[in-house]
Amino acid sequence: MIVVDHTDMSVRGWVGSVDLNDDSRFGHVDMVTAIRSPGSVLKPFVYGLALDDGLIHPASLLQDVPRRTGDYRPGNFDSGFHGPVSMSDALVRSLNLPAVQVLEAYGPKRFAAKLRNVGLPLYLPAGAAPNLSLILGGAGARLDEMAAAYSAFRSSWESGEITVTAGTIRCRKDH
Repeated sequence: MIVVDHTDMSVRGWVGSVDLNDDSRFGHVDMVTAIRSPGSVLKPFVYGLALDDGLIHPASLLQDVPRRTGDYRPGNFDSGFHGPVSMSDALVRSLNLPAVQVLEAYGPKRFAAKLRNVGLPLYLPAGAAPNLSLILGGAGARLDEMAAAYSAFRSSWESGEITVTAGTIRCRKDH
C-alpha cells in the first residue's frame, strides 16, 4: 500500500511488506516497488484519454458482449455479459469488455506511450508489443508509479514525481 498526497506528491504511508527482513516469508520483497499485474487499475486512464480525444462521452453506449480478437477472448469477472452499457456504468462496474472496446479505438501502442509519458511505464515480456490485454492487467506495473500517475487526472495528463522525505517512513514492528 502507498498513500500519496497529490497536492505536493509526498508519500504519507508505505507498506510494502509485513517484514522486509523476513526471508522465511519472502518479506524481503517490497510490493510497492515490485512489478505486478495492475488488473483493472488502468481502466480510468483509457476512459479519460478517450474522453479527452472525443472518442466517447459519459453517456456513450459501449458493448458488453462476447468479443474475440485472434486468440484473445476477454471476459468479465462475473462471466456474464450485460449488453449495451453507458461508459459511466462500464467504469463504475469495472466491466472488462467495454474497456477493451475503448482501448481498441484508442490504440494499445498509443495508450502505453501515453502512460509512459505520465510516468507509468508498462513492463511487457521481451519482444512483446502493447495489445488489448493491457487494459485487463496484461502487463506489469509498479504500485508507486501507478500512484504517481493518478496525479495526471488533476493536471491535464501531467503527473508528478512522488517524494519520500526523511522521517516520513518509519518502520514499526508489533509483536
